[in-house]
Amino acid sequence: MNLKKIVENINFKGQSDDRQIFNIVHDSRKVKQGSLFVAISGEESDGHDFIFEAIDKGATAILANGRSPVTDKVPILQVKNPRKIMSKIAANFYNHPSKKVNIIGITGTNGKTTTTQLVDFILKFNKLSSGSLGTLGFSSPTGIVSTGFTTPESVDLHQIIRTMLDGGIKYIPMEISSHAIKMHRVDDVDVNIAVFTNLSPDHLDFHGNMNNYFKTKLKLFKNLNEKSTAIINNDDKYAKKIIKNLKCEYLTYGFKKESDLYVKSYNLKINGTHITFSFKNEDFDLDTNLIGRFNIYNLMGAILTSLKLGLSINQIKYSLENFKSVPGRFEQFKLKNNNNAIVDYAHTPDAFKNILSNIRELTNKRIITLFGCGGNRDKLKRPLMAEISEKLSEKTFITNDNPRFEDEDSIINDIIAGFESKNYSIIKNREEAIRKICNEYSNVMIVILGKGRDNYQIKGNNKIYHSDIGIIEEYFDES
Repeated sequence: MNLKKIVENINFKGQSDDRQIFNIVHDSRKVKQGSLFVAISGEESDGHDFIFEAIDKGATAILANGRSPVTDKVPILQVKNPRKIMSKIAANFYNHPSKKVNIIGITGTNGKTTTTQLVDFILKFNKLSSGSLGTLGFSSPTGIVSTGFTTPESVDLHQIIRTMLDGGIKYIPMEISSHAIKMHRVDDVDVNIAVFTNLSPDHLDFHGNMNNYFKTKLKLFKNLNEKSTAIINNDDKYAKKIIKNLKCEYLTYGFKKESDLYVKSYNLKINGTHITFSFKNEDFDLDTNLIGRFNIYNLMGAILTSLKLGLSINQIKYSLENFKSVPGRFEQFKLKNNNNAIVDYAHTPDAFKNILSNIRELTNKRIITLFGCGGNRDKLKRPLMAEISEKLSEKTFITNDNPRFEDEDSIINDIIAGFESKNYSIIKNREEAIRKICNEYSNVMIVILGKGRDNYQIKGNNKIYHSDIGIIEEYFDES
Protein backbone atom coordinates (compact mmCIF):
# COMPACT_ATOMS: atom_id res chain seq x y z
CA MET A 1 0.00 0.00 0.00
CA ASN A 2 1.33 3.47 -0.74
CA LEU A 3 2.23 5.87 2.04
CA LYS A 4 -0.38 8.49 1.10
CA LYS A 5 -3.19 5.96 1.49
CA ILE A 6 -1.85 4.72 4.83
CA VAL A 7 -1.82 8.22 6.34
CA GLU A 8 -5.15 9.24 4.82
CA ASN A 9 -7.11 11.47 7.24
CA ILE A 10 -4.11 11.69 9.60
CA ASN A 11 -2.86 15.11 10.72
CA PHE A 12 0.94 15.27 10.64
CA LYS A 13 3.88 17.54 9.89
CA GLY A 14 6.04 16.50 6.95
CA GLN A 15 5.55 15.18 3.43
CA SER A 16 4.09 11.88 2.28
CA ASP A 17 4.28 10.48 -1.23
CA ASP A 18 3.31 7.41 -3.25
CA ARG A 19 6.17 5.19 -2.13
CA GLN A 20 5.14 1.64 -1.30
CA ILE A 21 5.03 0.43 2.28
CA PHE A 22 5.23 -3.32 2.80
CA ASN A 23 4.80 -3.50 6.56
CA ILE A 24 4.48 -1.35 9.68
CA VAL A 25 6.74 -2.06 12.65
CA HIS A 26 7.39 -0.47 16.06
CA ASP A 27 10.47 -2.60 16.85
CA SER A 28 13.59 -1.50 14.97
CA ARG A 29 14.89 -5.08 15.07
CA LYS A 30 12.02 -6.11 12.78
CA VAL A 31 12.58 -3.40 10.16
CA LYS A 32 13.20 -4.59 6.61
CA GLN A 33 13.25 -3.00 3.16
CA GLY A 34 10.02 -1.06 2.67
CA SER A 35 9.00 -0.80 6.35
CA LEU A 36 7.22 2.13 7.93
CA PHE A 37 8.90 2.44 11.33
CA VAL A 38 6.83 3.90 14.18
CA ALA A 39 8.98 5.37 16.94
CA ILE A 40 7.18 4.86 20.25
CA SER A 41 8.40 5.30 23.80
CA GLY A 42 8.35 2.08 25.81
CA GLU A 43 9.09 1.11 29.42
CA GLU A 44 12.75 0.39 28.80
CA SER A 45 13.62 2.14 25.53
CA ASP A 46 12.54 4.94 23.22
CA GLY A 47 12.00 4.16 19.54
CA HIS A 48 13.22 7.65 18.63
CA ASP A 49 16.73 6.54 19.59
CA PHE A 50 16.58 3.89 16.85
CA ILE A 51 15.33 5.96 13.90
CA PHE A 52 18.66 6.04 12.05
CA GLU A 53 19.16 2.33 12.69
CA ALA A 54 15.71 1.71 11.16
CA ILE A 55 16.62 3.81 8.10
CA ASP A 56 19.89 1.92 7.67
CA LYS A 57 17.94 -1.36 7.74
CA GLY A 58 15.65 -0.22 4.91
CA ALA A 59 12.77 1.72 6.50
CA THR A 60 11.28 3.92 3.79
CA ALA A 61 9.22 6.16 6.10
CA ILE A 62 9.18 7.11 9.79
CA LEU A 63 6.29 8.08 12.06
CA ALA A 64 7.57 9.92 15.12
CA ASN A 65 6.92 12.77 17.52
CA GLY A 66 8.23 16.34 17.28
CA ARG A 67 11.52 15.38 18.95
CA SER A 68 12.54 13.19 16.03
CA PRO A 69 15.84 13.90 14.23
CA VAL A 70 15.83 15.68 10.88
CA THR A 71 16.93 13.76 7.79
CA ASP A 72 16.27 13.94 4.06
CA LYS A 73 16.85 10.21 3.53
CA VAL A 74 13.19 9.25 4.06
CA PRO A 75 9.95 11.08 4.95
CA ILE A 76 9.59 11.63 8.70
CA LEU A 77 5.95 12.22 9.58
CA GLN A 78 5.68 14.04 12.89
CA VAL A 79 2.65 13.62 15.14
CA LYS A 80 1.92 14.45 18.77
CA ASN A 81 1.31 10.85 19.86
CA PRO A 82 2.87 8.19 17.58
CA ARG A 83 1.34 5.32 19.59
CA LYS A 84 -2.18 6.70 19.09
CA ILE A 85 -1.63 7.33 15.38
CA MET A 86 -0.06 3.87 14.96
CA SER A 87 -3.49 2.40 15.71
CA LYS A 88 -5.09 4.45 12.93
CA ILE A 89 -2.48 3.72 10.27
CA ALA A 90 -2.52 0.01 11.21
CA ALA A 91 -6.28 -0.07 10.64
CA ASN A 92 -5.77 1.67 7.29
CA PHE A 93 -2.90 -0.59 6.22
CA TYR A 94 -4.79 -3.81 6.97
CA ASN A 95 -8.01 -2.38 5.48
CA HIS A 96 -10.00 -2.21 8.73
CA PRO A 97 -10.33 -5.97 9.32
CA SER A 98 -12.27 -5.58 12.58
CA LYS A 99 -15.21 -4.14 10.63
CA LYS A 100 -15.54 -7.42 8.73
CA VAL A 101 -15.67 -9.80 11.72
CA ASN A 102 -17.65 -9.95 14.96
CA ILE A 103 -15.34 -8.70 17.71
CA ILE A 104 -16.34 -9.67 21.25
CA GLY A 105 -14.15 -7.62 23.61
CA ILE A 106 -13.92 -8.94 27.16
CA THR A 107 -12.45 -6.69 29.84
CA GLY A 108 -12.14 -6.68 33.63
CA THR A 109 -9.62 -7.37 36.36
CA ASN A 110 -10.37 -11.09 36.58
CA GLY A 111 -12.18 -13.59 34.36
CA LYS A 112 -11.11 -12.31 30.94
CA THR A 113 -9.34 -15.46 29.82
CA THR A 114 -11.97 -17.92 31.05
CA THR A 115 -14.87 -15.90 29.60
CA THR A 116 -13.03 -15.55 26.28
CA GLN A 117 -12.35 -19.28 26.11
CA LEU A 118 -15.95 -20.11 27.03
CA VAL A 119 -17.38 -17.92 24.26
CA ASP A 120 -14.90 -19.33 21.75
CA PHE A 121 -15.78 -22.91 22.74
CA ILE A 122 -19.55 -22.33 22.55
CA LEU A 123 -19.27 -20.82 19.06
CA LYS A 124 -16.99 -23.57 17.76
CA PHE A 125 -19.13 -26.28 19.31
CA ASN A 126 -22.06 -24.90 17.32
CA LYS A 127 -20.05 -24.94 14.06
CA LEU A 128 -19.48 -21.18 13.96
CA SER A 129 -16.08 -20.00 12.73
CA SER A 130 -14.49 -18.56 15.86
CA GLY A 131 -10.95 -17.83 16.99
CA SER A 132 -9.89 -16.44 20.37
CA LEU A 133 -7.25 -13.82 21.08
CA GLY A 134 -5.72 -13.12 24.48
CA THR A 135 -3.37 -14.26 27.22
CA LEU A 136 -3.15 -17.77 25.79
CA GLY A 137 -2.34 -16.45 22.29
CA PHE A 138 -4.48 -16.34 19.14
CA SER A 139 -6.07 -19.01 16.97
CA SER A 140 -4.29 -19.73 13.70
CA PRO A 141 -4.68 -22.50 11.10
CA THR A 142 -1.69 -24.26 12.72
CA GLY A 143 -2.92 -23.89 16.31
CA ILE A 144 -2.52 -21.34 19.11
CA VAL A 145 0.23 -18.76 18.55
CA SER A 146 1.60 -16.90 21.58
CA THR A 147 1.88 -13.09 21.38
CA GLY A 148 3.39 -12.36 24.80
CA PHE A 149 0.59 -9.88 25.57
CA THR A 150 -3.00 -10.06 26.78
CA THR A 151 -3.78 -7.58 24.00
CA PRO A 152 -0.98 -7.00 21.44
CA GLU A 153 0.21 -3.59 20.21
CA SER A 154 -2.20 -2.04 17.70
CA VAL A 155 -0.19 -2.80 14.55
CA ASP A 156 0.26 -6.43 15.63
CA LEU A 157 -3.39 -6.65 16.66
CA HIS A 158 -4.73 -5.48 13.29
CA GLN A 159 -2.35 -7.86 11.51
CA ILE A 160 -3.61 -10.75 13.65
CA ILE A 161 -7.26 -9.85 13.02
CA ARG A 162 -6.53 -9.63 9.27
CA THR A 163 -4.81 -13.04 9.36
CA MET A 164 -7.77 -14.57 11.22
CA LEU A 165 -10.26 -12.93 8.85
CA ASP A 166 -8.38 -14.19 5.78
CA GLY A 167 -8.37 -17.65 7.36
CA GLY A 168 -12.17 -17.69 7.45
CA ILE A 169 -12.74 -16.60 11.06
CA LYS A 170 -16.00 -14.68 11.55
CA TYR A 171 -16.09 -14.33 15.35
CA ILE A 172 -13.19 -13.19 17.54
CA PRO A 173 -13.70 -13.29 21.32
CA MET A 174 -10.72 -11.31 22.62
CA GLU A 175 -9.34 -10.13 25.93
CA ILE A 176 -8.92 -6.37 26.23
CA SER A 177 -6.59 -5.27 29.01
CA SER A 178 -6.58 -1.86 30.69
CA HIS A 179 -3.04 -1.35 29.37
CA ALA A 180 -4.35 -1.91 25.83
CA ILE A 181 -7.09 0.69 26.28
CA LYS A 182 -4.78 3.25 27.89
CA MET A 183 -2.08 2.72 25.26
CA HIS A 184 -4.47 3.08 22.30
CA ARG A 185 -4.07 -0.51 21.10
CA VAL A 186 -7.82 -0.97 20.54
CA ASP A 187 -8.77 2.59 19.54
CA ASP A 188 -9.57 1.51 15.98
CA VAL A 189 -10.94 -1.95 16.69
CA ASP A 190 -14.65 -2.15 15.91
CA VAL A 191 -16.14 -3.94 18.95
CA ASN A 192 -19.57 -5.52 18.42
CA ILE A 193 -20.05 -6.84 21.96
CA ALA A 194 -18.14 -5.62 25.03
CA VAL A 195 -18.25 -7.66 28.24
CA PHE A 196 -17.40 -6.18 31.65
CA THR A 197 -16.43 -8.92 34.13
CA ASN A 198 -15.44 -6.98 37.26
CA LEU A 199 -13.05 -4.38 38.63
CA SER A 200 -10.81 -4.70 41.69
CA PRO A 201 -7.37 -3.33 42.64
CA ASP A 202 -4.64 -4.26 40.14
CA HIS A 203 -2.15 -2.43 37.89
CA LEU A 204 -2.22 0.56 40.25
CA ASP A 205 1.48 1.03 39.54
CA PHE A 206 0.38 1.85 35.99
CA HIS A 207 -2.93 3.66 36.59
CA GLY A 208 -2.09 5.41 39.87
CA ASN A 209 -5.44 4.82 41.58
CA MET A 210 -8.76 2.99 41.20
CA ASN A 211 -10.50 6.02 39.72
CA ASN A 212 -8.02 6.19 36.85
CA TYR A 213 -8.21 2.41 36.43
CA PHE A 214 -11.99 2.60 36.14
CA LYS A 215 -11.90 5.55 33.73
CA THR A 216 -9.61 3.55 31.46
CA LYS A 217 -12.01 0.59 31.41
CA LEU A 218 -14.95 2.94 30.90
CA LYS A 219 -13.37 4.33 27.73
CA LEU A 220 -13.99 1.00 25.97
CA PHE A 221 -17.71 1.21 26.71
CA LYS A 222 -18.01 4.91 25.92
CA ASN A 223 -16.56 4.17 22.48
CA LEU A 224 -19.19 1.55 21.62
CA ASN A 225 -21.47 2.69 18.80
CA GLU A 226 -25.26 2.49 18.79
CA LYS A 227 -25.23 -0.89 17.02
CA SER A 228 -23.01 -2.50 19.66
CA THR A 229 -24.07 -4.33 22.82
CA ALA A 230 -22.60 -4.11 26.32
CA ILE A 231 -22.84 -7.07 28.70
CA ILE A 232 -22.32 -6.04 32.30
CA ASN A 233 -21.70 -7.87 35.58
CA ASN A 234 -24.53 -6.26 37.54
CA ASP A 235 -23.11 -7.30 40.92
CA ASP A 236 -19.96 -5.22 40.47
CA LYS A 237 -20.02 -1.82 42.17
CA TYR A 238 -18.91 -0.11 38.94
CA ALA A 239 -21.76 -1.55 36.86
CA LYS A 240 -24.16 1.38 37.25
CA LYS A 241 -21.47 3.90 36.32
CA ILE A 242 -20.74 2.02 33.11
CA ILE A 243 -24.42 1.66 32.21
CA LYS A 244 -24.92 5.40 32.76
CA ASN A 245 -22.32 6.13 30.06
CA LEU A 246 -23.61 3.76 27.38
CA LYS A 247 -25.18 4.86 24.12
CA CYS A 248 -25.94 1.28 23.04
CA GLU A 249 -28.16 -1.53 24.30
CA TYR A 250 -26.97 -3.59 27.26
CA LEU A 251 -27.68 -6.83 29.10
CA THR A 252 -26.82 -7.57 32.72
CA TYR A 253 -25.93 -10.69 34.69
CA GLY A 254 -25.33 -11.55 38.33
CA PHE A 255 -26.84 -13.04 41.45
CA LYS A 256 -29.21 -10.06 41.76
CA LYS A 257 -32.73 -10.87 40.59
CA GLU A 258 -33.01 -7.60 38.69
CA SER A 259 -30.32 -8.81 36.27
CA ASP A 260 -31.36 -10.07 32.82
CA LEU A 261 -29.60 -13.36 33.57
CA TYR A 262 -29.35 -14.36 37.22
CA VAL A 263 -28.58 -17.35 39.43
CA LYS A 264 -31.52 -18.89 41.28
CA SER A 265 -29.44 -21.56 43.02
CA TYR A 266 -26.13 -23.38 42.77
CA ASN A 267 -24.30 -26.32 44.30
CA LEU A 268 -20.49 -26.34 44.34
CA LYS A 269 -18.57 -29.62 44.38
CA ILE A 270 -14.89 -30.42 43.97
CA ASN A 271 -15.58 -31.96 40.54
CA GLY A 272 -18.06 -29.44 39.17
CA THR A 273 -21.01 -27.14 39.76
CA HIS A 274 -24.78 -27.44 39.31
CA ILE A 275 -26.49 -24.11 38.60
CA THR A 276 -30.07 -23.01 38.00
CA PHE A 277 -30.26 -19.81 35.95
CA SER A 278 -33.19 -17.58 35.07
CA PHE A 279 -33.36 -15.59 31.83
CA LYS A 280 -36.48 -13.66 30.80
CA ASN A 281 -38.69 -15.69 33.17
CA GLU A 282 -37.32 -18.97 31.83
CA ASP A 283 -35.33 -21.20 34.18
CA PHE A 284 -32.68 -23.62 32.99
CA ASP A 285 -30.19 -25.93 34.70
CA LEU A 286 -26.52 -26.36 33.89
CA ASP A 287 -23.99 -28.93 35.04
CA THR A 288 -20.45 -27.72 34.44
CA ASN A 289 -16.93 -28.94 35.10
CA LEU A 290 -15.99 -25.41 36.17
CA ILE A 291 -15.64 -24.90 39.90
CA GLY A 292 -16.20 -21.86 42.08
CA ARG A 293 -18.64 -19.02 42.45
CA PHE A 294 -16.30 -16.77 40.43
CA ASN A 295 -16.65 -19.14 37.47
CA ILE A 296 -20.43 -18.79 37.61
CA TYR A 297 -19.90 -15.14 36.70
CA ASN A 298 -17.65 -16.16 33.80
CA LEU A 299 -20.31 -18.58 32.60
CA MET A 300 -23.00 -15.89 32.73
CA GLY A 301 -20.92 -13.46 30.66
CA ALA A 302 -20.39 -16.19 28.06
CA ILE A 303 -24.06 -17.24 28.08
CA LEU A 304 -25.37 -13.71 27.47
CA THR A 305 -22.79 -13.12 24.74
CA SER A 306 -23.81 -16.33 22.98
CA LEU A 307 -27.51 -15.51 23.29
CA LYS A 308 -26.84 -12.10 21.75
CA LEU A 309 -25.03 -13.82 18.88
CA GLY A 310 -28.17 -15.80 18.11
CA LEU A 311 -27.66 -19.15 19.83
CA SER A 312 -30.45 -20.77 21.83
CA ILE A 313 -30.30 -21.65 25.52
CA ASN A 314 -30.27 -25.36 24.63
CA GLN A 315 -27.37 -24.91 22.21
CA ILE A 316 -25.41 -23.00 24.84
CA LYS A 317 -26.25 -25.48 27.61
CA TYR A 318 -25.15 -28.48 25.59
CA SER A 319 -21.91 -26.71 24.66
CA LEU A 320 -21.04 -25.77 28.23
CA GLU A 321 -21.75 -29.26 29.53
CA ASN A 322 -18.99 -30.45 27.18
CA PHE A 323 -16.50 -27.75 28.20
CA LYS A 324 -13.62 -29.25 30.21
CA SER A 325 -11.38 -26.46 31.53
CA VAL A 326 -9.17 -23.50 30.67
CA PRO A 327 -5.42 -24.19 30.72
CA GLY A 328 -3.87 -22.83 33.91
CA ARG A 329 -7.19 -21.89 35.48
CA PHE A 330 -8.18 -23.94 38.56
CA GLU A 331 -6.46 -27.01 37.11
CA GLN A 332 -6.63 -29.95 39.52
CA PHE A 333 -4.15 -32.79 39.98
CA LYS A 334 -4.01 -35.87 42.19
CA LEU A 335 -0.53 -36.33 43.67
CA LYS A 336 1.35 -38.93 45.68
CA ASN A 337 1.12 -38.92 49.50
CA ASN A 338 -2.64 -38.39 49.18
CA ASN A 339 -2.02 -34.78 48.17
CA ASN A 340 -4.09 -32.76 45.73
CA ALA A 341 -2.87 -29.74 43.80
CA ILE A 342 -4.60 -26.81 42.16
CA VAL A 343 -2.65 -24.59 39.76
CA ASP A 344 -4.12 -21.21 38.87
CA TYR A 345 -3.05 -17.98 37.18
CA ALA A 346 -4.53 -15.85 40.02
CA HIS A 347 -2.30 -12.85 40.68
CA THR A 348 -4.59 -10.23 42.25
CA PRO A 349 -6.05 -9.97 45.78
CA ASP A 350 -9.58 -10.49 44.47
CA ALA A 351 -8.58 -13.58 42.47
CA PHE A 352 -6.75 -14.96 45.54
CA LYS A 353 -9.85 -14.51 47.66
CA ASN A 354 -12.07 -16.14 45.04
CA ILE A 355 -9.82 -19.16 44.57
CA LEU A 356 -8.90 -19.82 48.19
CA SER A 357 -12.36 -19.23 49.67
CA ASN A 358 -13.88 -21.65 47.16
CA ILE A 359 -11.21 -24.28 47.86
CA ARG A 360 -11.84 -23.81 51.59
CA GLU A 361 -15.52 -24.49 50.97
CA LEU A 362 -14.82 -27.60 48.88
CA THR A 363 -12.18 -29.49 50.87
CA ASN A 364 -11.53 -30.60 54.43
CA LYS A 365 -7.81 -30.90 53.74
CA ARG A 366 -5.26 -28.43 55.04
CA ILE A 367 -4.45 -25.80 52.40
CA ILE A 368 -0.80 -25.06 51.60
CA THR A 369 -0.50 -22.01 49.34
CA LEU A 370 2.51 -20.98 47.27
CA PHE A 371 2.82 -17.65 45.47
CA GLY A 372 5.08 -14.74 44.57
CA CYS A 373 4.54 -11.28 43.10
CA GLY A 374 5.80 -9.87 39.82
CA GLY A 375 8.66 -7.40 39.90
CA ASN A 376 8.22 -3.84 38.58
CA ARG A 377 4.47 -4.22 39.00
CA ASP A 378 1.80 -3.04 41.45
CA LYS A 379 3.42 -3.04 44.92
CA LEU A 380 0.24 -2.16 46.79
CA LYS A 381 -1.34 -5.57 46.20
CA ARG A 382 1.57 -7.57 47.62
CA PRO A 383 0.72 -7.40 51.36
CA LEU A 384 -2.98 -7.82 50.57
CA MET A 385 -2.30 -11.15 48.88
CA ALA A 386 -0.32 -12.30 51.93
CA GLU A 387 -3.17 -11.27 54.21
CA ILE A 388 -5.69 -13.29 52.19
CA SER A 389 -3.42 -16.33 51.96
CA GLU A 390 -2.79 -16.28 55.72
CA LYS A 391 -6.51 -16.11 56.45
CA LEU A 392 -7.52 -18.92 54.08
CA SER A 393 -4.48 -21.25 54.22
CA GLU A 394 -2.85 -23.33 56.93
CA LYS A 395 0.60 -22.41 55.62
CA THR A 396 2.00 -20.09 52.94
CA PHE A 397 5.21 -20.40 50.95
CA ILE A 398 6.55 -17.18 49.43
CA THR A 399 8.66 -17.53 46.30
CA ASN A 400 9.65 -15.75 43.07
CA ASP A 401 7.28 -14.92 40.22
CA ASN A 402 8.93 -12.94 37.42
CA PRO A 403 11.12 -10.60 39.51
CA ARG A 404 12.16 -8.78 36.31
CA PHE A 405 14.50 -5.91 37.25
CA GLU A 406 13.37 -5.57 40.86
CA ASP A 407 15.33 -6.89 43.83
CA GLU A 408 13.88 -10.25 44.93
CA ASP A 409 14.27 -9.46 48.64
CA SER A 410 12.45 -6.16 48.21
CA ILE A 411 9.48 -7.92 46.59
CA ILE A 412 9.36 -10.55 49.33
CA ASN A 413 9.58 -7.92 52.09
CA ASP A 414 6.58 -6.13 50.57
CA ILE A 415 4.65 -9.41 50.60
CA ILE A 416 5.46 -10.52 54.16
CA ALA A 417 4.43 -7.11 55.52
CA GLY A 418 0.88 -8.42 55.10
CA PHE A 419 1.31 -11.37 57.48
CA GLU A 420 0.26 -11.04 61.12
CA SER A 421 1.90 -14.31 62.20
CA LYS A 422 5.10 -16.09 61.22
CA ASN A 423 3.18 -18.96 59.61
CA TYR A 424 5.00 -18.68 56.30
CA SER A 425 8.24 -19.82 54.72
CA ILE A 426 10.40 -18.07 52.14
CA ILE A 427 12.02 -20.13 49.39
CA LYS A 428 13.07 -17.87 46.52
CA ASN A 429 13.68 -20.68 44.04
CA ARG A 430 10.18 -21.54 42.82
CA GLU A 431 11.03 -25.08 41.71
CA GLU A 432 12.70 -25.82 45.04
CA ALA A 433 9.66 -24.48 46.90
CA ILE A 434 7.21 -26.66 44.94
CA ARG A 435 9.36 -29.76 45.44
CA LYS A 436 9.68 -29.13 49.18
CA ILE A 437 5.89 -28.97 49.58
CA CYS A 438 5.29 -32.09 47.46
CA ASN A 439 7.99 -34.06 49.31
CA GLU A 440 7.33 -33.01 52.89
CA TYR A 441 3.54 -32.77 53.13
CA SER A 442 0.87 -35.46 52.94
CA ASN A 443 -2.93 -35.38 52.82
CA VAL A 444 -3.00 -31.65 51.95
CA MET A 445 -4.37 -29.41 49.21
CA ILE A 446 -1.44 -27.65 47.50
CA VAL A 447 -2.46 -24.38 45.83
CA ILE A 448 0.11 -22.94 43.41
CA LEU A 449 -0.85 -19.43 42.31
CA GLY A 450 0.39 -16.83 39.85
CA LYS A 451 1.66 -18.60 36.75
CA GLY A 452 -0.94 -21.06 35.56
CA ARG A 453 0.45 -22.60 32.37
CA ASP A 454 3.19 -19.99 31.86
CA ASN A 455 6.45 -21.80 31.19
CA TYR A 456 9.01 -19.18 32.13
CA GLN A 457 10.47 -16.93 34.82
CA ILE A 458 11.50 -13.41 33.84
CA LYS A 459 14.72 -12.24 35.50
CA GLY A 460 16.15 -9.02 34.12
CA ASN A 461 16.15 -9.36 30.35
CA ASN A 462 16.18 -13.15 30.53
CA LYS A 463 13.27 -15.54 30.09
CA ILE A 464 14.24 -18.74 31.89
CA TYR A 465 12.28 -21.96 31.40
CA HIS A 466 10.06 -22.83 34.35
CA SER A 467 6.77 -24.73 34.53
CA ASP A 468 4.78 -25.21 37.75
CA ILE A 469 2.82 -28.05 36.17
CA GLY A 470 5.97 -29.58 34.70
CA ILE A 471 7.35 -29.93 38.22
CA ILE A 472 4.25 -31.36 39.89
CA GLU A 473 3.84 -33.87 37.02
CA GLU A 474 6.71 -35.76 38.65
CA TYR A 475 4.52 -36.23 41.72
CA PHE A 476 1.35 -37.43 39.95
CA ASP A 477 -0.42 -40.36 41.59
CA GLU A 478 -0.56 -42.93 38.80
CA SER A 479 -2.48 -45.50 40.86
